[in-house]
Amino acid sequence: MSRIAFVSPLPPARTGIADYSADVLALLAPGHEIDVFHAQEEVEASRLPSPIRLHWAAALLDRHRQRPYDAAVYQMGNGPEHDFLYDLLPRLPGLLVLHDLVLHHARARMFLDSPAARAYAQDPADRARQEAARPALEAYRAELSYSYPDRAARLFEAQLGTVGTLLPYAYPLFRLAVEASRVTAVHNAFMADAVRSEVPDAVTTRVAMPMTAPTVTAGAASALRARLGIAADDFVVGSFGLLTPEKQIETVARAVARAAVHVPRIRLLLVGPVPYAGALARMLDRVGLAARTVVTGRVGFSDLAAHMEAADVAVHLRYPTARETSAALLRLLAQGRPVIVSDLEHLADLPGDAVVRADLTDEEGAVTRALLGLAARPEGRARLGERAREFVRVEHAPARSRAHYETAIAQTSARPDPPARPWPSHWASLTRG
Repeated sequence: MSRIAFVSPLPPARTGIADYSADVLALLAPGHEIDVFHAQEEVEASRLPSPIRLHWAAALLDRHRQRPYDAAVYQMGNGPEHDFLYDLLPRLPGLLVLHDLVLHHARARMFLDSPAARAYAQDPADRARQEAARPALEAYRAELSYSYPDRAARLFEAQLGTVGTLLPYAYPLFRLAVEASRVTAVHNAFMADAVRSEVPDAVTTRVAMPMTAPTVTAGAASALRARLGIAADDFVVGSFGLLTPEKQIETVARAVARAAVHVPRIRLLLVGPVPYAGALARMLDRVGLAARTVVTGRVGFSDLAAHMEAADVAVHLRYPTARETSAALLRLLAQGRPVIVSDLEHLADLPGDAVVRADLTDEEGAVTRALLGLAARPEGRARLGERAREFVRVEHAPARSRAHYETAIAQTSARPDPPARPWPSHWASLTRG
């Protein structure tokens, strides 16, 4: 039985990776001695297997020195919940599970949104504030220079000029994290190719994201529809997950509004946290869909499956994308929902008969046409949903994911630490800590 240090946000952290980590821990706990390291005030221990032990992230290195771990596993994503991993990953190299190819937004925020950098931004003429902010700004500049030497100066100035969120998608900034790891695991082929393209000597492996469909009791979805004011003969289009601009909710709403000309009973169901409630309400009113839309906000994990089954069709769009494998999408497919997705390269793993792909050159029109076609053919929806369910049952079976993780952990344990490189000084100093 190997000893594993598992470093990750945990439920109830507002990231899908926390839920994913709970699932992976349940798979690995029977065969390993696992210590879990986190950096949050509250942990839903009931969501985690009982044999594991919880520790603050700051204790990782001391515990490793006292009794070394066979492997450290880091669950990394493009969000502030993962900031604490950066201080540990180069000090104790291990298995980096890269959920998002793009890490730039979160990593830049660590430097540019630091208290000293914020104070300097409020008064750039203040020399004392400028000097206080210099270490953070220079560290960010150094990471850009290391990863993108030909474009670093312009990227740095653009980010300081707050040009928006699109630019970091073109410059993902994952190189340091990958180079500091023994092995990098990803969930789709596109990400594996992208990592090897930027870091040719990186050892990469694919692991299946585990997914199962919770059982929804008979009549639960119908009862939920009734409670939400949705009639039995309404045609419900659902969108699930954090309702951010990247989900292209306005595109979905416009497509539903266009389809309503031919499908009078069409409704829109939005399930998930709403970060910009006012903007969402104004948009729904502007496109004439406010009366047809139900916005539930965040729902409990145990209630999510019933909400998914309350939808006749789901639409899962992404732009821009961090090239992630979406757990929300896999949950919909596992639940047997017909799903319309953006036709993106990293979703090539999805079989053509398990989803409907929307052409990016006319996504609103493609979604509208798909909705009309699916609304008119219940038997087609059933076939699509059944094929989706079967795909997840086979390709994302928990046993398959566990086997992939076991292989990746064994590979990580057997490999030496990565070689020293000409890293930025602030990063290189962590490897000597």
